[in-house]
Amino acid sequence: MNRLKDKVAIVTGAADGIGLAISKALAKEGAMVVMTDINEEKCTQEANLLLENNNNISTLLCDIGDTNSVNTMVNTCIEKFGKIDILVNNAAVAIPGTITNMPEEDWDKLMNINLKGAFRCIKACLPHMLSVKQGSVINISSTQAHRSWDDWTAYAAAKGGLLSMTNQLAGQFGSNNIRFNSISPGAILTPMNQKRVEEEGEQFLKGSINQAPMLRLGKSEEVAMTAVFLASDEAGFITGEDITVDGGLCTVPRYFE
Repeated sequence: MNRLKDKVAIVTGAADGIGLAISKALAKEGAMVVMTDINEEKCTQEANLLLENNNNISTLLCDIGDTNSVNTMVNTCIEKFGKIDILVNNAAVAIPGTITNMPEEDWDKLMNINLKGAFRCIKACLPHMLSVKQGSVINISSTQAHRSWDDWTAYAAAKGGLLSMTNQLAGQFGSNNIRFNSISPGAILTPMNQKRVEEEGEQFLKGSINQAPMLRLGKSEEVAMTAVFLASDEAGFITGEDITVDGGLCTVPRYFE
């Protein structure tokens, strides 16, 4: 229960899904968690539910697609807690499209949030970690950075960029005791995928389940506990790694719709 006692964590995209599960798990292990999201109302609602059992939760409005919003979020966190030990870059948007037809506006929006958003958050948080020579940055990538999905080129490119950035920064800042790792979830039963099940029916659900050798969807909590481990001192000698939480999806030849 105290693996992260007295550590301060920022989680982006914390209003639901994997970000919410990570926030819950970090708080349960003793971290002071700053839940950030562009959906301030939903984020606050979820935080209030968590506050019934935990006093280590606070919320901040943050649009990671906007530099001023990110800087304000980080400055507010520093003013309140005095430090940032853990950064979880989870916030993202999912925009499909064939590369021949995808509007540049969609490509730019996705890159601005999914890749440049993580850049903004790292750039704002890193100086505070460097000042104390301690920190753990966890980037939420995707199995789409490892496997081919039809019509998801932009999303895969951004998530692949996260992997490369994680690796590069791990090498650069390892001597400062700042660790950079990533997690690549597979098919997880998030609210977004639950909505697709409702809209597309059992065919989508069955296809998602059949992707991985374990023949089930993953749980957000399973991704969250991986984040807890990477954030904790138990992973103190781990940096530059990507952990796939995918039920074995990346061990099979390729994904089929």
